[in-house]
Amino acid sequence: MDNEKQKKEIIIKEITFWKANHLLPEHYCDFLTQLYSGGTDLTEEQEKEMAKQSILKEEKSSFIKMMGLVILVIFTLAMIALMFLFVSNYVWIPTIISIVIFTAVMYFIFKTAKNPTITTTFAYATAALLLFAISVRLTTTFASNNMMAIFLVLLGNCIIWIIVGKLQKQIYFVISGILGLVIIIVYRIIM
Repeated sequence: MDNEKQKKEIIIKEITFWKANHLLPEHYCDFLTQLYSGGTDLTEEQEKEMAKQSILKEEKSSFIKMMGLVILVIFTLAMIALMFLFVSNYVWIPTIISIVIFTAVMYFIFKTAKNPTITTTFAYATAALLLFAISVRLTTTFASNNMMAIFLVLLGNCIIWIIVGKLQKQIYFVISGILGLVIIIVYRIIM
């Protein structure tokens, strides 16, 4: 019996969410609410509270976070491209913007690290890509003729990927780090 009551409560929460967001006409929502609540009317405060607890609202906010992160990834890729396309006089503009984005992404990661989702996966990938691009760009700016410095920065990024992958149990980081190390070492041996 308790399970049936729980199901009805979930349905009522969804109906109040539909009503609050005008997904169904108001009189349909009122009819459905009375049907599932056993004929009792809900007060306006109860409706607002139940609409806040809706499952659809949680999915909607998750979708909004995901879209925001996708836009951030696209913007990040644009900043990385600009970092390497600008001449040396203007390279600092996208580099500084990329550092700000990296800081924001790291804040997001630390804030949401306890509950891994697809958005945190995107955030980790974005942070890794930004760190890689920023470190390579700064190295090529300050030590453009020093191949050993570039080599060490690339190795450092791969090692960071492996460590983060092992700590966060994200296999794609471990694989990327190992593949990167192999490619860098083979390139260094051949050249």
